[in-house]
Parts: sequence; C-alpha cells; structure tokens
Amino acid sequence: MGARGKGRVAAPAAQPLAGIGHNGAPDDVALTLDDLAMRLFEVIGPRADLEIEPFECGAPWTAYATEEELMRLGTLQARIVRREQAIKELKAERKRIMNRNIRRMRRADGKE
Repeated sequence: MGARGKGRVAAPAAQPLAGIGHNGAPDDVALTLDDLAMRLFEVIGPRADLEIEPFECGAPWTAYATEEELMRLGTLQARIVRREQAIKELKAERKRIMNRNIRRMRRADGKE
C-alpha cells in the first residue's frame, strides 16, 4: 500500500465480484488530491451550467463598460443565477419537510 499523509487519500477499495468481470481490480494505492479530482472529473465530467440569460441587454451604461468589466459582470451574473437556483431548491426542501410534518400532526389528531 502506498504512503498516506497530508494531501493524500486512499483510493476506494475495489472488491472483486465473481462472475461480473471485476476480478482484475487494481491495488488499493494512495492518491494525491489532484489525482482523485482528475478521476472524479473523468467520471462526472465538467459542471454543466444553466444557460445564462443576457443581463442589462441594451442598457445605455453597457456602452461605457470595458471588456474586463463585461467579463466580470458575466461571471457575477452566472454566480447570481446559481445562488438563486440553490435558494429555490432549499425552499422546496423546506416545504416538503413542513408538509410531511403537517401530515403527521393531522394523523396524530385523527383528522386524516
């Protein structure tokens, strides 16, 4: 087994399963975080961002913005859209939990 230490993690243990074709599993070796990140990237692929709507399209002030400022505005707009989506998902989860507990409360009171 390879050396482990700061910045190194163990590769997932591969258990050979009979009859499935996994009998030649690689040894459990220590990977650097970069190696592990590259393996995950190969499996997962790049982050697929949502299509970003153009912002302030045609606003008079955009004619005075530099190329660097427009690039930064694009980055900020993408970040804002992702955070809004995350908040939307959190609120939906909160609503599911709330509704689940309301049903429990009603069942306990014998209303449903």
